[in-house]
Amino acid sequence: MAKRRSNGEGCIYKDTRSGKWKGKFEIGIDVKGNRKFKSCTGNSEKEVRLKLKDLMVKHSSGIDISSKCIKVGEYFEKWFYNSAIYGLRDSTSQSYEMIIRRHIKPNIGNIAFANLNGDDIQKFYNHLYTNGRLAGKGGLSNKTVENIHLVMSSCINFALKRGELIRNPLLTVKLRRENKKEVEVFTREEQEKILAECPNHYYGMAIKFDFYTGLRAGELLGLTWDCVDFCKNTIRINKQVQRNKIFNQKSDNKTILGFVYNTKTKTSNRIIKVMRPLMTELTEYKKEQDILKKKLGQDYYTKLNLVFPRQDGYFTDSGTFLDAFSRIQNKLDIPHRNVHAMRHTFATRALENGMKPIVVSKLLGHASIQITMDIYGHVIPDFAEQELEKLEEIYI
Repeated sequence: MAKRRSNGEGCIYKDTRSGKWKGKFEIGIDVKGNRKFKSCTGNSEKEVRLKLKDLMVKHSSGIDISSKCIKVGEYFEKWFYNSAIYGLRDSTSQSYEMIIRRHIKPNIGNIAFANLNGDDIQKFYNHLYTNGRLAGKGGLSNKTVENIHLVMSSCINFALKRGELIRNPLLTVKLRRENKKEVEVFTREEQEKILAECPNHYYGMAIKFDFYTGLRAGELLGLTWDCVDFCKNTIRINKQVQRNKIFNQKSDNKTILGFVYNTKTKTSNRIIKVMRPLMTELTEYKKEQDILKKKLGQDYYTKLNLVFPRQDGYFTDSGTFLDAFSRIQNKLDIPHRNVHAMRHTFATRALENGMKPIVVSKLLGHASIQITMDIYGHVIPDFAEQELEKLEEIYI
C-alpha cells in the first residue's frame, strides 16, 4: 500500500511484483485534463525518498528533470564558456578547457549530469591513475588528477549553488596522496658547466640570466628593454609571454603567442635588483642584438622590444627555449631537468649562501614567504648549527 505523505510531497510504495520501491509526485495537468506525474524507482524506501526529494526540488526550481536531461560533457562546457572563463587567468582557462575536452568529456561526458554520483567519479579517477595518459601507456600523476579534481569541484559547486544538484557526489571520492617531492636543482658543478657552455648558444644569455635571477620562463621571455634599468641595475617584471587560445566553442584550438599582463600573483609584479656583473654582460648582449636588428632591417620585429626574442625579434615560444636548454644538457651529459629547475637552483643557491628567506621570496615573486618555505625549507636546516652558535654568544 502506498505511503501517503503531506500535500505536495508525493507518495512512496513498494511494488509487490518487482519488489522495488517506487515514488511519484504530481507535476501538473496535461492538455486533456489528465494529471501528470514524475516517478522514480529504487531498491529501498530510503533511496526512493532521496530520489523523490531530488526530483521535487529540481521541479520547483524549474530545472529540466526529463529523461533527456543535460549530459555531463554538455553541462561542463556550458559552465566553462558561460561562467567560469570570465573569472580565470588566461593560462588557467586554457588548462580548464583542455581538462574538459581531453579528460572529462571522453570519460564521463555521456552520463546524465543529474545522475552523476560518487561511484562514477571514483571510477573515472581510478582510470586516470592507471591508464589516463593520452600519449603512451600508464597513468597520470597525482598532481594532474588533483588539477582535474579542481575543475570537477568548481563546476559541481557551481551546480550546487544553483540548485541543479542536491548532493555533492565528490564527498565520497578519494584522491591518492603522496609525499611531496623535493624540487629539482642543478648541482654547483652542473651549473658551472652549463654557464661555461652558454656563450656558444643563441639563448645562452637568457639561460645565464635565468640562473642568476630565478625568473619564471614566461617572465624571462616576456622581459622588454623598457623594463631594464641599467643605471639602477634593476628589472621590472610586469608581464609574461604565453601561448593563448581565443576561446570559442567552435574554435579549431589554434593558439597564438602574446603578452599577458596579469602575472601569476599580485607579488609577481615586482622590481628586482640584478647583480652588476650580469647587467654588464647584458649591456654587451644588447649591443650584439642592435647589430642584428640593423642587419635584418624590416624583417626584425622591433615593436615587441624583447630582451630574449627569436633571432627575428619575435616571441620565443617556451617549447623552443626548452629545446635549446635541453640540447645544452645533452651535450654536457647532464641529467635532463626542465627550465623551471633554473629558478629552483637560483633560490637554493641564494639560501645556501645565507640570503634571508623573506628576500628570496620577494625576488621570486611568491605570494607569501610560506610558499617559499614550503618549497625550499629543506635547504635551511643545513644552517641550524651555525645559527645556534649566534645564540650561544648571548648565553648568560
